Amino acid sequence: MRRLAPSLIAAFGIALLAACSGGGYGFNSGGTNNPQTPTSILFENGAAGVNDFFVDPTGNAPLQVSAIAIKGSGSGSVVVPDATFTWAAVYAPAGTAYLKGASPNGSGTCGAPPSPAFPINSLLEQGPAPTAFSTYPLYSGAYNQLLAQPPPGSGPVGTFPTYTGQAQQIFIGPPMTPAAATPFAPTTIIAPAVGANYCIRVVATHTVSGVIGSVVVVVSQAP
Repeated sequence: MRRLAPSLIAAFGIALLAACSGGGYGFNSGGTNNPQTPTSILFENGAAGVNDFFVDPTGNAPLQVSAIAIKGSGSGSVVVPDATFTWAAVYAPAGTAYLKGASPNGSGTCGAPPSPAFPINSLLEQGPAPTAFSTYPLYSGAYNQLLAQPPPGSGPVGTFPTYTGQAQQIFIGPPMTPAAATPFAPTTIIAPAVGANYCIRVVATHTVSGVIGSVVVVVSQAP
């Protein structure tokens, strides 16, 4: 197991504070003496040094979200190797607070979720789609929906699929309205009004230990 650089250790303190306030970084405590049981889950977005979690509904690329399993704290922290996670996502209630990183910094508040609250179908993975109807059309087939049961968009309004695909890294786009009939392929982007936002709380569960972490992803044209 590799030890963490001082800059990453410092980020853990920021993550802990953000998680307490429902912010943009996820960090959960509570583990056991099992060396494969994380103490916490940290999230990164793939951007060097700026862990903002925003999705632009008019953009041409999804947000990368990586979950990292951490055991211990401070200078003794280590990364649990080869960690994978199952994922879930729900709309965060209006008024949920989130933190912004360095560009820009500060804090923000989530707006009202979409209405009707169609199931979130925008947790993605890279690569060709395994079936004809799992491609996420917003990104020209470069991404497909993370394996879920039931399939995203197939359930009643207000329900959410359980994502069963295991991955350390996923991608998130804005949810899309599902078609009215099978195969419930995603169609129209569910975008907030210009200047407004809504939020998705994304949950990662470590597949070995069941330790959970979460991160707030903001859907907005103006983070």
